[in-house]
Amino acid sequence: MRLGLIAAARITERAIADPARDLDDIRLAVVGARDLNRAQQAATKWDVERAVGSYEEVIASDDIDAVYIATPNALHRKWAIDALRSGKHVLCEKPLASNATEAREMVAVAEETGLILMEAFHWRYHPLVAQIQALLDAGVIGDVEGADAAFDLADGRIPMTDIRWDYSIAGGSLMDLGCYPVQWLRWLLGPTPEVVSATAVCPVEKVDGRIDAELRWPDGRAATLSSSMIEPDGRNDIRLSIYGSDGTMIVKNPLAPQMGSSITVERDDTKEVHEVDSSASYFHQLVAFHEAVKTGVSPVTSGDDSVQTMDVVDAIYVAAGIGPRLALPH
Repeated sequence: MRLGLIAAARITERAIADPARDLDDIRLAVVGARDLNRAQQAATKWDVERAVGSYEEVIASDDIDAVYIATPNALHRKWAIDALRSGKHVLCEKPLASNATEAREMVAVAEETGLILMEAFHWRYHPLVAQIQALLDAGVIGDVEGADAAFDLADGRIPMTDIRWDYSIAGGSLMDLGCYPVQWLRWLLGPTPEVVSATAVCPVEKVDGRIDAELRWPDGRAATLSSSMIEPDGRNDIRLSIYGSDGTMIVKNPLAPQMGSSITVERDDTKEVHEVDSSASYFHQLVAFHEAVKTGVSPVTSGDDSVQTMDVVDAIYVAAGIGPRLALPH
């Protein structure tokens, strides 16, 4: 698979360049940035064959099969649709779009063109997911009755100068961090929860530094989620807690198990800690994308799944009183 990189973003090194070095059948053909010098620096650092000074040149390249999009959130729609209409498969950073309306439009274009549009929720492709499912299927905590999910980071880890604090390009803690807890809970309890309530703390107008939400599923089960870029006292909490009829399962860092993860099962007075595969989630994601491109079979983080995630994100923002992220003019 010949891959083009749209934007010389920091995440590209972990998400694409590093895992590509371990995959013989992935070729990094071109990287584009709005500044050619930046693209050239990225090409040298990431072992990309060619650098260009615009995103348009990446999409127009005849020597690529697919693109990876790592622009700010509000630009995902434009470049994904342009790439799909140019015959390129797309791996797009999460969240897929600024809002659910854009996500639906992007998915419709992917269906129309018959190409892959995969949302880069890398955690979903890690062996940890199958490990959690196997433990639940074995009944280690009985019937799953509810859950809590958190992606909370200490104040200052994402400085106020970061693009994630910019409303105009669809910033916010829920967009950058909280979309993961939304995904974890949707995977666990079902795809279409109702948002019962939400509250937001906005140090910048309409940009949630912290957001909390209560969700409820059609079968009556419930969960809470939080995401934060402003936790006090250096507090960090990346966790999925699953409550069952016979016990509790706490998954530490379901986001990126390679950074340290574990599964703790608590029942009565006993506690069991299960080790987790330490391979990189990004490696498994790139393998899954390549397989989807080869076979034409849509991956799990695409289509309706992407739209439903954005439906929940939008509904949380509405419930919190600050409204969904607006789209840039097309």
